[in-house]
Amino acid sequence: MSKEQTGYKLPNWRPGAVHEAVIATAAKLAEHDISIPPSPFFEALADRAQEIANEAIAEAIGARDDEAAVALANLRIAKRLLYEVGNDLFLTTEQADDAILARLAAYLVLEGSDGYNDLRYHHAWGAHRDPEWGTIWSIRQDIRDLTPAFIFKVCMKGDTRFLGVECHAPTRRLPDELYARLRARTIIMSGVPILAFAPAEVEADASACATEIASTLSILAQELLALHGIEPPLRSDFRPRSEP
Repeated sequence: MSKEQTGYKLPNWRPGAVHEAVIATAAKLAEHDISIPPSPFFEALADRAQEIANEAIAEAIGARDDEAAVALANLRIAKRLLYEVGNDLFLTTEQADDAILARLAAYLVLEGSDGYNDLRYHHAWGAHRDPEWGTIWSIRQDIRDLTPAFIFKVCMKGDTRFLGVECHAPTRRLPDELYARLRARTIIMSGVPILAFAPAEVEADASACATEIASTLSILAQELLALHGIEPPLRSDFRPRSEP
């Protein structure tokens, strides 16, 4: 689906433009018969998007003359927030058609990472070539005999690792330590690790859930880097340990 089909109009840069772009997308979503989070959620999302953009622009402006790469990287962040996030937000919310999934999808669009690269959302899953290095994701796509709420594919030079995410688990008392918490969340189904979040967790703090997903993806990315001799073998893993 193109930007013209979604009705999303590219904004011009000015102070507050990223915030306005997110709110404009929320208004467009409200015109459609799909399930979406309430307006306070989009206000908070817009505030966070603008905050990230402002930080990136400040870092670009503050870069030294010999830090052109730093300036360009931060300008790319601001440009993505202004020109791409609104469209991806519309498409992911439409594809999710579920207010809880839409909350998590929104923060994956805004802040999603595999620890090395921003996540790339693919509305038409399977229609594009895998990246040489990076992570793609989508919503309710088939993987083997599963259709998880979210599917992630970490890619490097033809090798891949998959992660599924579900959002219908019961509320649980989970460990505070990151890797222990991730292991407690994870089950293996048909060889695919699946992270399970409770709907209440996503509703309370979708950003924190997206951060846990990023930590998990970073382990899979490190595994591929180790496979190609770029980084040392993993020291920590989120996948449940095998029974002796």
